Amino acid sequence: MYTILKSVLILCVAVATLCVIPVHGAWADLDGSVPILCGIVSAAGCDSIDGCEASTADDLGLPQFFRIDFKAKKISALGLLEEGMKKETEIRSFERRDGMLILQGVDLRGWSMVITERIGKMTLTASGVEEAFVFFGACIIPQ
Repeated sequence: MYTILKSVLILCVAVATLCVIPVHGAWADLDGSVPILCGIVSAAGCDSIDGCEASTADDLGLPQFFRIDFKAKKISALGLLEEGMKKETEIRSFERRDGMLILQGVDLRGWSMVITERIGKMTLTASGVEEAFVFFGACIIPQ
């Protein structure tokens, strides 16, 4: 029960935060030309023995919110981080294709992120040896 309430609370905070942040222009501006702000709404962790289980970004070691700077090729965590958690990670590959921004990198695990240019929906996956993580969220252009 506590896990469900925590997930609902995180979802409410994420949606409320994304709703009150002023947005520059239309969603179509998500083209990789300016930095963007992203928030993780839901997550799942999977392994080869137990399968997949719903979780939160915090439980899986990621910050709830992060900033993507395409020109600097960096993703930066926002807010307070747990001890030992990295503040930044490098974007090794970035491409625009068929209305999507596609980013990839390596940071303990290989990761890949897709953001729709039109509405800002975001999916992030990370995988390691016999484990995988999936995160869903949204991105905007902060003013």
